[in-house]
Amino acid sequence: MLAQLIQALYNIVDSYFVGKFFVDALTALSVIFPIQFTIIALGVGTCVGFNTYMAFLFAHNRKKEADETAGSSAFFAIFMWAIFALLSIFFLKYYVSLSTTSPMAIKFIVLDIRRFLCSF
Repeated sequence: MLAQLIQALYNIVDSYFVGKFFVDALTALSVIFPIQFTIIALGVGTCVGFNTYMAFLFAHNRKKEADETAGSSAFFAIFMWAIFALLSIFFLKYYVSLSTTSPMAIKFIVLDIRRFLCSF
């Protein structure tokens, strides 16, 4: 919950500063926030689930199974990244065009989400 709160506060501060300079950039932030929030929520939630299960296995002296779970979690993280990257490549412009008609905002959004996905 703390990570979600920090992300939301970051978006508010980001919107304040960007909104002072360029309206299309503020539009881009408003449109892309739900996507970024969803990606972060799924990533954090999945990691917490894997870590909790690994802690359970370690507590019951099942180290081999915990190590296998760690390998599975790494594969799953890469898999989720690939899914979000492919979805953004193929469907992002369609999603954005439903939310705004500003060509400059669409350009900002496509650049922002690609930068966000490449940061992992």
